[in-house]
Amino acid sequence: MLSGIKQRRKILKINYSFGVVVFYRFPRSVKYLIIKHSKGHWAFPKGHRDEGEKKIETALRELKEETGIKKVNLILKKILIKEQYFFVDKKGVKNLKKVDYFVGETMTKDVKIDNKEIVNYKWCNLKSALEIITFKETKISLIKANKLVKTYLK
Repeated sequence: MLSGIKQRRKILKINYSFGVVVFYRFPRSVKYLIIKHSKGHWAFPKGHRDEGEKKIETALRELKEETGIKKVNLILKKILIKEQYFFVDKKGVKNLKKVDYFVGETMTKDVKIDNKEIVNYKWCNLKSALEIITFKETKISLIKANKLVKTYLK
């Protein structure tokens, strides 16, 4: 590398996560569950797959671990939304993050967070959630989920 010329970072790692965009039918509107991660960003429940786990098992396990929600009725038992973006980890390695989401309805609005990995949560209508969610890619995922939910509830 020549002095003074910046080298472009290569993607050295692909990071996969699986999650659930959860909604609840409140008396006056449908609201989505968004959670605040300890790193400060607002998003949906998601996480990495344990060895031998199916994608749907990972998504449901992460939902339970991060929110305490044990039962969710998935619109379909397949991935409905895909999100991807780049980030640089603590070691300076550029990662391509791929997140696949299921979409589902819960029958409980009760949420129990661990206050370690997840530090807060909110049930929000579409407009409020779009104002709170941190990353553009996640906002786009919510818009897609909202269209699916509207069709599902017809």
